[in-house]
Amino acid sequence: MEFTQYSCPVCGERFKNGDDVVVCPDCGAPHHRECYEKLDNCFFADKHREGFNFESSGSGEDSGSDEAAEGVIKCPRCQAENDRTAFYCKTCGFPFNSEDRTNGDGADRTDQQTNRAQGMPFGFGTAGNPMYDPLAGLKSDDEIADNVKVGEAAKFIGKSTPYYLPMFSRLKQYGSARFNFSAFFLSGAFFIYRKMYVLGIILSLLMIGITVGSTCITMANTWMYDMAYTDLLNGLTSNSLGFEKTAAIFASAGLNLLRVGIMVFSGLFANKLYYRHCTKQINRIKSEHKEGDLNKTLESKGGVNLAMAISFFASYAVIYEICNVYLMMTL
Repeated sequence: MEFTQYSCPVCGERFKNGDDVVVCPDCGAPHHRECYEKLDNCFFADKHREGFNFESSGSGEDSGSDEAAEGVIKCPRCQAENDRTAFYCKTCGFPFNSEDRTNGDGADRTDQQTNRAQGMPFGFGTAGNPMYDPLAGLKSDDEIADNVKVGEAAKFIGKSTPYYLPMFSRLKQYGSARFNFSAFFLSGAFFIYRKMYVLGIILSLLMIGITVGSTCITMANTWMYDMAYTDLLNGLTSNSLGFEKTAAIFASAGLNLLRVGIMVFSGLFANKLYYRHCTKQINRIKSEHKEGDLNKTLESKGGVNLAMAISFFASYAVIYEICNVYLMMTL
């Protein structure tokens, strides 16, 4: 029996000739074997007690040309009708154009992507009762900034949309955002991770320069660690330390304050800066986009760059440790 007129209720992919299909013995619902085994039961298991029958219900049927003509797409997971231009299902948050998240052959998905299609973001929840909402309760067509829709922002953000979309909505309405602790602790690496390369590299180089500079000052003025804090304070207040020693103390303190200042700046303004970055880039992409899938372009240009962020953070950590080793050898 061929099932090419249906879509798998788990992953949303339309069946092709030759697919390994498992049919539920209770309701007759077809599944990809891999999808069925990962779910470990029929997608419609919770409806079996109600006498659910897949074929008579019309679940999973391809909407065909009539839907396309009407500009409507039916969600392969919950069967809700959506505007054909929508990025996600307005009812359950299922991502449309899901072939863009395949591994290249149109079939294989990562475990996390399969779980999301089942309503289980990290392996929790039950089929048909999603715990993961990529739009964080917002509507795909709502504007989250000038000429930027929620769905477009979700595609561009990629990672952590449940955190950033409500934040962006708050910024649009009130102009305020919460403190970002990730940016506070990671500073430059955070901005690089979010592909804000210029600011991220500048802050990373500043942090590296502060570490090296502070180490050099300490190595050249080991007497600061030989004197008690009260002696240093008395020397500064009485101006008895001399110009060079006083300058060394203020330079060391200034670098430490600058380090803390960069961290506080990152934590306070990271969300606002990222919001501006996203809206600016999305509008630029839309203005330059001429052909192909806009969703795919937004995903490729947006998202995160984990490898580069780790490289810069690791470089800072290595330099920091080297400076500590030199200090231990000197003091």
